Amino acid sequence: MDLQSLVAAHMPNRRRPTQMGAAAEDRYYRTQITLPRLRLPLLGLIATTAGATLLLASVIKA
Repeated sequence: MDLQSLVAAHMPNRRRPTQMGAAAEDRYYRTQITLPRLRLPLLGLIATTAGATLLLASVIKA
């Protein structure tokens, strides 16, 4: 028995996803499309990146 057959024999069987109704499908895709809320750490990271970029631009320009 080769290695690929041995691995395939011990892989778990994955079940097919259950069918969902139209309303459930709409809810699923509506939650997938929404944009994430900006949290304070993310805003801090954006501000730090912008500040470092401006600092580097002023150093390179001088």
